[in-house]
Amino acid sequence: MLINAYEMGTDKGGTLNWSDLRLHFVDTFSLLFSSVTFYVWTATLGFAVLAGPFGSYDTMSWPIRTAYWAAVITAAILVGFAARATMRALLGGRHPALFDLGASFLVGIALGPLIWFLRGWMDPILAHEDLNPIKITLNSFLIACGVFVVRRQIGAEAPTSYWSRPATKPETPAQTRLHRRLSCPPFAEIHRLSANNHYVEVATSDGIETLRLRLVDAIEEMEPVAGICTHRSHWVAFAAISGTERESGGKIFLLLKNGDRVPVSRKYRPNLEAAGVIDSLDAVFQAR
Repeated sequence: MLINAYEMGTDKGGTLNWSDLRLHFVDTFSLLFSSVTFYVWTATLGFAVLAGPFGSYDTMSWPIRTAYWAAVITAAILVGFAARATMRALLGGRHPALFDLGASFLVGIALGPLIWFLRGWMDPILAHEDLNPIKITLNSFLIACGVFVVRRQIGAEAPTSYWSRPATKPETPAQTRLHRRLSCPPFAEIHRLSANNHYVEVATSDGIETLRLRLVDAIEEMEPVAGICTHRSHWVAFAAISGTERESGGKIFLLLKNGDRVPVSRKYRPNLEAAGVIDSLDAVFQAR
């Protein structure tokens, strides 16, 4: 359940998006075999075997106690990873108190019945009827609460405070879900998206990459970066626009910071005019 924090990403206020869920599961479980997870698992197992919490010292021999706590701790880490990924997909970096309570609740309801089953099955003295599954579930929830609170306080989960929003850096380009598909640096600025059959060309401040993806899906993954479609095959970020260029035939192009020229079609021109992109910039460039 001790998981390093990943980027806050985008969040949609509690709506579960299956694409987001899959990406957060991949991100979270990429730490499963990290050295930190191994050290936590080993230290926790050593403590549990030696101390024998929850009466396991009195009812189990050390070999059985070792096997039992190894199974419980492994299950707790897996469930904790899954709970964290689920809450990331639901809330992103918003509402940290609700995030930790929700993740702890998921851990409790998933881990409590599993611990009840393992204890009744592996304990040579206690049977299932001797155990209280509700109490075990409550204990699992409370322990998970403590773990998630500690993680946030030590900076393993962002934001690190329950009372204030994390400081933002306006000069740093926002990271999007689309960045996870790219090999460029995490905060490289994405200038435009261009469709090419079943592929999308992504122009960033670090170069150009091609992804097998629909343009509409790529645009959806650009949140929270603001932008606009200039053509059925082109989308540009507002922050990447540096000017306009009008050809003799009246055709308009948007000029981007990386030097690209993106065509503006008649169908999408009213949208750019309504957004003030063409009017304001055209006036400047025509006056030159």
